[in-house]
Amino acid sequence: MFSLLTICLFLIIIFLYIKIWNKFIHKVPTGIGILLTIPCFFYFDQNLDYIISILVISFTFIYFLDDLVEINFLWRIILQISASLIIYFHFITETNLIFILINTLIFLMLVNTLNFQDGEDLNISILLIIIFSNFYFNTNNKFTQNTSELILLFLISFSFFNFKKKFLYFGDSSCYFISIIIFLFVYSELKNEILIKSLISIVIFPIIDVIYVVIYRIFKKENLLSRNYLHLYQIIAKKTNSKLYILPNILFPLLNIFISSYFSLGTFFIVFLVISNTFILIITHLILKKFI
Repeated sequence: MFSLLTICLFLIIIFLYIKIWNKFIHKVPTGIGILLTIPCFFYFDQNLDYIISILVISFTFIYFLDDLVEINFLWRIILQISASLIIYFHFITETNLIFILINTLIFLMLVNTLNFQDGEDLNISILLIIIFSNFYFNTNNKFTQNTSELILLFLISFSFFNFKKKFLYFGDSSCYFISIIIFLFVYSELKNEILIKSLISIVIFPIIDVIYVVIYRIFKKENLLSRNYLHLYQIIAKKTNSKLYILPNILFPLLNIFISSYFSLGTFFIVFLVISNTFILIITHLILKKFI
């Protein structure tokens, strides 16, 4: 009953958001994930210092300007780095430059990977639903589980409006904020091997897809800041003109989670996933290019 009422409430709020957006801004509504600051506030209140909570939410609303009027790429990077450092020093007191660098690079990679997944209707919805289902089912932390439940209900509501092409985008600021939530959950669950292995299994393919496209564009001497439609889901959408583009973000995580059951968490596990996913990605690209 609670879930149904919550979905109805989210549907009404999202509907009003779209109406207000369309009245004042003449482009596809985006940045809808800014509404997640509301259900996530309770998590912040219970798990973060007051100042850190204010900073994280403030950075998110500043980032929201990118969805409204677009801000300089460097400002986005600064906000991303700032959020990653705040999260790091909240959980870890020692100053280890290598760990700080790794922490920052992973956060940058996560934010921008999610951004690149937000180009085709339901694609990012599927990815995020799988990610937060993992948190919901594999955590023993009631705050993480309850927040994950609210986020999942929000994503289901968002997906309802997202069925219509170019009707509503998740938005850059939303990807930024949801990455903050994912990082906070991960740091609080570092000892939960099943959850961490599953999360790596889910996000490894989208990250590899982004790296593949970046390398390809560098090789072609293209401007990396310009738009492209080279990601696997975009190619599938263009060639099939159907919802089949959601399959990579379903099949790859399922395959990787199955594989993860045969490995313990460690470098070898990650390297194996990187190699196997890269190989399958390249083969898939070649098949699409030749036969479809």
